[in-house]
Amino acid sequence: SAELCLLPALAALLPPLPGTGGPGPAEVGLSALPAELRAAVRALVGDLDSLFTALGLREESFAVGALSRVVAAELASYPPARNRRRTATNKASVIFVDRTLDLAGAVGHHGDNLAEKILSVLPKLPGHKTDVMVNMVELTALKTTDETCSIIAPGCLAQPNDPAAKTLWESFMNLKQKEAVMEARRHLVEAASRENLPIKMSMG
Repeated sequence: SAELCLLPALAALLPPLPGTGGPGPAEVGLSALPAELRAAVRALVGDLDSLFTALGLREESFAVGALSRVVAAELASYPPARNRRRTATNKASVIFVDRTLDLAGAVGHHGDNLAEKILSVLPKLPGHKTDVMVNMVELTALKTTDETCSIIAPGCLAQPNDPAAKTLWESFMNLKQKEAVMEARRHLVEAASRENLPIKMSMG
């Protein structure tokens, strides 16, 4: 069966629920939503049903997030959709995902890996959300006492065309911090040896 992943992407569909002490996110139904949001959900359900009708789909819905559960429940109980599912011949799995759940960074801050440390310590690369600036001055003979001097463009983590760099980055994400540091040290020693550079590295 085909899989179709639909993200309710409209920002208007994700306002905070008014008031306090009401139902929890898992208990929220269409009736608990503000009038404008209810109308938007019904319009989305109608549009989805039209799309699935055109594709001849008999869907099985899954939801991740409180609002997605509301949309999936409305689609499941929508009378034209029930009629369509009785006659449609193509099966599909539909996964509804709240957009607020995919706003997290590519790496969390809860594990023991070097990538998380790098992303949390270094400044963000301008115009990017998950890449950081790497100071390249230490790799040159240029020295300055001016902290605002930016003659050397910053490096970054993304090196998709370099297999060795990609492998090293994967080790930063998949290995424990100590193991990843040892792997980075090995790469440095090998690079220095290839270039006949003197290198002194303590084991601390």
